[in-house]
Parts: sequence; C-alpha cells; structure tokens
Amino acid sequence: MFQVADCRDIVFTCDDKSHLVAFDDVMLSYLSSKVDTMSKLKALTTTSNMPMAHCLTGYMMKMASDPRSNPSVESSLKTLGELTLNQREEQHRDVLSLWAQEKDTDALTKLEALLDDYPQDMLALRIAHHLHFYTGNSNSLCESVRKRLPSWSKDDPLYGFLLGMLAFGLEESGEYRDAEHAGRDACERNPDDLWAAHAVMHVMQMNGRWVDGVQFASDVLSGWSGTNNFVYHLHWHKALLQIGRRDYDAALAIYDTHLARVLDDDFYLDACNAASLLWRLQLAGMDVGQRWLTLAERFNHRCADQELVFASLHYLMAPAQIGDERTIDAALESFESWSSGASSQGQVAAKIGRDLAYALVQTARGDERGPETIERLRRALPAIGGSWAQRELFKQLTGTPVRVV
Repeated sequence: MFQVADCRDIVFTCDDKSHLVAFDDVMLSYLSSKVDTMSKLKALTTTSNMPMAHCLTGYMMKMASDPRSNPSVESSLKTLGELTLNQREEQHRDVLSLWAQEKDTDALTKLEALLDDYPQDMLALRIAHHLHFYTGNSNSLCESVRKRLPSWSKDDPLYGFLLGMLAFGLEESGEYRDAEHAGRDACERNPDDLWAAHAVMHVMQMNGRWVDGVQFASDVLSGWSGTNNFVYHLHWHKALLQIGRRDYDAALAIYDTHLARVLDDDFYLDACNAASLLWRLQLAGMDVGQRWLTLAERFNHRCADQELVFASLHYLMAPAQIGDERTIDAALESFESWSSGASSQGQVAAKIGRDLAYALVQTARGDERGPETIERLRRALPAIGGSWAQRELFKQLTGTPVRVV
C-alpha cells in the first residue's frame, strides 16, 4: 500500500497510484451530479483496497436516506475495519460510523474537527454541507465553507464547486446578493455544477424574481446531460417560479413532464418534489386530478421510514390527501416510535416531526387544528432540515397566501 498525496497535499492510502486518479474522477462526477458516479465508484472499489473509495460508497448510501441502503453502509464500514488507514482516513471512518448509528450531530462535530486539520478535504466539506443542510442550521451551512475558503487556491479545479456550496450557504443565511455573485461565478467555472445553479435559483425564488428565474432555469436545464435525479429538483424550482408568475398550467406541465416520470426510481427527493408541488398547486386552486393517488401508490411503502424526518413528512402528504387511513396510521405510529428513540432524527421527530405529521393529516382533512399546530411550530421548522424555499409550504398551509410580488 502507498501513501500518495494529491494536488492539495492530502494523503490517500492506495495500493496503486492510478487509483487516486480514478478517485479524483469519481469525485468530479459526484460534484457534477453525474449519473455515472456510482458505476465509477463500484469499479474502483471492486479493483482496489483504497479506503476513501469504500468510505465514499458508505457516504453515498447514507445520503440516499433509504433504510434499504443501510446494509451497504455496514458493508463499507466492515471493509474499512479490515484495511490500513492513515489518520485522516480513520477520522472519515469514524464519521461514517457515527452517521450509520444515526448520530448525525456527533458525525458533524467530528467532520468539522477533521476540516480544521484538512480544510482542503473536499469530500469532508461536501458531507458536512449535506449534514448541515438536514440539521437546519443555516449559519453553520454557510460558515463551514466560508472559514475554509482562504485555504484554497482560486486556480484549483474544484474551487468553483466550493463557491457553489458557499453560494447556497449564503442564500440560506439571507445574504442574497453575495450568494448570487458566488453562484454565478461557480457556474462560469463549472457549467455542470448543478448545486451552484440551484443556489442562484434559490436566490431568485426568495427575491420574487419570477421571470428572471424561469429564464435562468430554462437556460441551465437545457445545457445538462447525463445528470442524476438531482436535476429534477431544479425542474421543481422552475415550477415554483412559474407558480410565482401565476402560470399554474406551466407548473403542472413540469410535474407531468419531469417529476412524475421518475417516481418509479423510488428516490426520497423525487417524492418530496412531487408532493410539495402538488400541494402548492392545490392551494393555488388547481385541480390535480388523480396525481395524489399515483404518488401514494409509488411511495406508500416508504411512509414508515425512519431515516429523515423531512422526507417522511413528505411521504405522508399523498396518503393524507387521499384519505388512506391504513397508511396514515402506519406513518403516525412510526413517528410515535421514532420520537421515543435517541437518534438525532428521533430527537427531531420528538421536537417537531411527530406533531407536524399529525398536523399535515388534519390539514388535509380540513380540520382547523392542523394549520393552528403548524403555526405554533413555525419557529421550530428549521429543525426538520431542508431549505427555506422547501419549508415555505408549511407556512402556506397555515393560510398565509402564496407569495407573489
């Protein structure tokens, strides 16, 4: 086994120096939201004993927020336990282990300590970014990237992706002008940086720049190919911008053309996109027909998942809308048991998730207690994670009008 330094002087353990080149290629695919990321990663883990390749596999499986992926996470941890790791790699293994134990906040603490020592560790930065996003701490989402920025060269080929993360953290912190500047800079450096374009679209959404936003979304979406399912989240953002323009037919067309056709992929974010868009359109007075029923058929089997409160709340929306009492009862029972556990997401369920789940069902039934509960919980909403734009649906369910300027 070799200890090989990359262009940032970060040392990797690998049994052939070519494996570091392959790992860098996987990372570029991952940062660019390419559909070939997992196939490239599988090829690398099949042909090498490179610890960080196995750790990245575990991270990718955890980010899927799917309990069916947990055996793969455990397999990655088992492999890592059998390999020789350097000190930084041991820290990554410990982060993955904590995350696998549903100790999200402990994993974040260890990641931030790792980044204090290795501020140019892009994988650590990206995983921390993900975890900060789903723990709902906008300030940490921004500062985790901002404090490491001075350690990076602006000529580094990955610097643009760092700017894309900074842009999103700035946007979630309400620093819209700086967020748009960083996001556009990131897009110019890496036109395939969907996360950076996503940050710019968020800025336009939050500023009510509906026409500019639709145009920007149309321009970037037309230029991408070979992307993974994250691209459909950007179609979702374009639909929100169309709602802002009061072009509800255009938003519904985006649902039918882009969001509905990938529901069979069984990916949590696709379910979140679909459910939240349908409810927004319904609030705007649109008849969404049988789409709720179709969505429920696709995701009812996920309603008792205990991976991510944010996702489980969205899985509940379709059965609540169609009055599927058996699935509703299973989901609410799951929230009850989840909220009694010690996991990080279990604590979120106890703090807000369980009550919010009951409130969603009541709201769908026309029970005024639902919106009243959501209103009472509004200040705690960031705890479920997600973005301000995503959580705005809950505000709208309290009777606050759809924001149009």
